[in-house]
Amino acid sequence: MEAIPCGIWYCTTVKGVSMNAINTLAFRIFGEKILENEDRYALFRIKLRQSQIPLPVEQYVSTAILYSLLAGIFGGLAGLLIGKQLFKGTTPESIVSTFGISSWVTRVVEAPVLIEAHFPFILTIVGGLIFFSMIAAFTYGLIMAYPPMKADSRKRAINATMPHATAFLYVLQRGGGMTIFDIMKSLSKHSHLYGTASHEFGNIIRDVEYFGKDLQDALWNAADRTPSEQFKDLVDGLISIVSGGGDITLYLKNKTDLYKSNANKEHKRFLDTLGLLAEVYITVFVVGPLFLMVILVVMNMIDNGGATNLYILVYGAIPFGTAIFLVFLDMLTGDAEKMPEEKTSRIKSDSFSDVRVKPWTERDEELLQKMAFYEKVNRVKNVILHPIKTMLDRPVYAFVISVPIALGYFASAFLKQMPYEGGFIETASTLDDYIFVTLLVLFIPYIIFHELEVRKIRQIEDQVPEFLKRLASINGTGILLADAIAITAQSNMGKLRSEIKCTVADIRWNSNLEEALKRFEARIRTNMTRRSLTLIAKASESTGDIHKVISTVADDADIEKNLKKERSAEMFIYVFIIFVTFCVFLVIVYVLAAFFLPALDGSSNPAMSMGGFDLKEYTLLFFHAALLQGLGSGMVAGKMGSGSISSGLKHSLAMMTVSYVLFTLFI
Repeated sequence: MEAIPCGIWYCTTVKGVSMNAINTLAFRIFGEKILENEDRYALFRIKLRQSQIPLPVEQYVSTAILYSLLAGIFGGLAGLLIGKQLFKGTTPESIVSTFGISSWVTRVVEAPVLIEAHFPFILTIVGGLIFFSMIAAFTYGLIMAYPPMKADSRKRAINATMPHATAFLYVLQRGGGMTIFDIMKSLSKHSHLYGTASHEFGNIIRDVEYFGKDLQDALWNAADRTPSEQFKDLVDGLISIVSGGGDITLYLKNKTDLYKSNANKEHKRFLDTLGLLAEVYITVFVVGPLFLMVILVVMNMIDNGGATNLYILVYGAIPFGTAIFLVFLDMLTGDAEKMPEEKTSRIKSDSFSDVRVKPWTERDEELLQKMAFYEKVNRVKNVILHPIKTMLDRPVYAFVISVPIALGYFASAFLKQMPYEGGFIETASTLDDYIFVTLLVLFIPYIIFHELEVRKIRQIEDQVPEFLKRLASINGTGILLADAIAITAQSNMGKLRSEIKCTVADIRWNSNLEEALKRFEARIRTNMTRRSLTLIAKASESTGDIHKVISTVADDADIEKNLKKERSAEMFIYVFIIFVTFCVFLVIVYVLAAFFLPALDGSSNPAMSMGGFDLKEYTLLFFHAALLQGLGSGMVAGKMGSGSISSGLKHSLAMMTVSYVLFTLFI
């Protein structure tokens, strides 16, 4: 084992173990040269550490160079093959005539005889070198850009959950009975609630428990390692308190209030950014293609040419531009990190833990395996016998039914219409109806169950702050938390009431409040409820007087609820504008296809009747442009309005349906 100095920290690598064959080869070829110039990669070394890529900087850069060279070689070979076909028979005279080079230039610069004799070969070699350089540089740039991008993504994910993470630390510290190390260890186990922030605290716990460092050194390492300034600020304060003493509860309270205030300001900037992006989308990706379509149609009519540019715009620019915008929207707005699901296991009763039992035999193992197998079979049977309940619980399961039906319908319709003759226009015109119906069959079931789930979650989250406030007031009178939950279940809590009753029954049957709250959390599966219930459950372990904890959690949930409502209200106007803009797009395209083009066809313009203009082709292109624009506009509206493309599918189908009906019935 050898240690390689990596600037801020030491990276320990075992040759032949941590490096695979390609990394080892790359390091042997380029490693020494990179080590000689390691100061050039000081900033990149920090980004590599912040992105938590477990590689020394010299190994990563060496591998990047090797991969870029290999990609460049393949690109160069592709350039040679393309150039061989493209430059076959090319002469200096043809280049002069093609690019309109002045005769004065050709007289001054005369090509040597050797170059003229091998002119296609020279151009092919130059093209191969250009392709090699472009592909190699592009590959190297992508590989080197990955750690900073990942570090920035981790930074946004940490900052998004910092108000909730500090609230977790503050609430448990305030309750007493737990040290700050125990609280951070508990937080590190809740990655399904606090995401990347919990991983940062998990690294502190790892340094202490596995690497033998004291808490202060582990906090120093965490401050150097994190990409988030907010997390570094929190840890720096904890270092001062751990080393010099201080009121850690007051410190955590102040940080919690500060991060909540920052979150409110960031939310307002977030809404302003969304508004700007909505205006950019409307201008560039809706109005822009509309103007281009009109210009291209007029140009094609004047030149009596084909519709190649219109094909590129409709089937290339519109869908590709929308996809790029959605990716950019997701990266720039930095919506909430997708938290993993936590599996809730069944309670193993310990009521008879003091009773001696016989050791397990092979027969017992076989019986337990059979029981586990029959439980799996029973779960599958419940899914088959109760599909509606399953899809209400997990809307994505709707695709299990809709995908086979949609594919079966399209396959039967496709085979029924065979053979296809007449080219793309006739084939597309024949299959358009079947493709549209296939999309309806595919997405409508999912949309229905997804919207039912969203509506249920919204109704539950509206009641969560009120539920927590009532729970705090009842518990503040001295009533135990379990009894307070039972009393709250009697009041009108809307959709939340049935879940509270299930929790009450769970507590009575199992006598375990923490496990009952965990299952309550697992049934609802919203981040607001999961964080609230987890905090209450952890606080109930350390203290019996938790009404102040519940009040703090209720205030946090109320703030989150108001922020969501503010986003929904602010974005509604932009979603409405996207709908209006699409309607304008659709009306103009319809007028072009239904009135403008037919008026110019045939006898009105003899030049068009000579074969350079096909009314059916242009009508089909306008129809597909309306469908693709409706699909993209709906997804953008959903992403902006609720932060989810899935929520935009209903908008997409609505816009596509209007387009389909308009072109099918009125043209």
